[in-house]
Amino acid sequence: MMNRFSLPFLLFLCSLGALAQDVPDTLVIRQSMPVQTQYPRREFLPKGHLFEPILLDPLEAQTSVSVLPGYWMDGKKYNGSLVPFTFGLRKPIIRWYKSAERSSELSFDVASFTQFEVYHDPVQNKQRRQLMNTDYRLSFLYNLKIRQHSWRFRLYHLSSHLGDDYLFRNQINYYLPNPVNYELVDVTYNHERQGLRKYIGVGIGLRKPEERKRLSAEAGFFYRKPSQAFARLAGGIDLKVWQQTDFRPGIKAGIGLELGRTANNFTFLLESYTGFRPYSVYESQKTRWFGIGVYFNPI
Repeated sequence: MMNRFSLPFLLFLCSLGALAQDVPDTLVIRQSMPVQTQYPRREFLPKGHLFEPILLDPLEAQTSVSVLPGYWMDGKKYNGSLVPFTFGLRKPIIRWYKSAERSSELSFDVASFTQFEVYHDPVQNKQRRQLMNTDYRLSFLYNLKIRQHSWRFRLYHLSSHLGDDYLFRNQINYYLPNPVNYELVDVTYNHERQGLRKYIGVGIGLRKPEERKRLSAEAGFFYRKPSQAFARLAGGIDLKVWQQTDFRPGIKAGIGLELGRTANNFTFLLESYTGFRPYSVYESQKTRWFGIGVYFNPI
């Protein structure tokens, strides 16, 4: 027999059932409404890059470390290993979106390029790990992207400094000419499609010609296999020439794997280089190396 509380309780349950049926329909309708992106618009401190860093450029602002057990200078093999270490980052300041296919940004980057030498000291019969050289760079960039095409307009200052360890070891207590202390403007065009990136650029130095010859150029390609797999094939070649080194090409090549599924993946490469020395005041020195490198862009 139904007591006096049964009827109100049943009415309450029925009302809850009606609400439960109404709420999902309302949510579905609201969630199905398309979100329209407004153009033009701007964004401060955006993520990503309209012009991605060139991974195989020895003077790119990125984070990397290499171990080079094979290193030759002027045809003579170095008795030890070199360990180049780069700490760099690039950050867009403001980005403008003119349409879904066209955008531009102002950006800057900072980087230090350090080389350590690891060798056996026969006098004390122990392994030495010493600082050889460090270069520093500060850049300001304007990047433009239209569909798969992008352009980088860049102004940067770079300076090179031999390490105290290297100076002491080689008993250098006198002034060395240093042409690797300069400012440069360059423009680089980039096209990327189906994982294949191709780029070419030219630059002109801002120092007096008697201080440093002005012209430079760069070209190359890099391939990342389009895939959702955790590990993907990656590799390419970068070529740079400088009037300062009589347009003798510096060629860096690498092949390996890119690991990860984010914008901040790790890339492991077997790499080689031949040409002028890409950093230090001894840039006119003929250099050749091979080894393994790890590359990463922190932001």
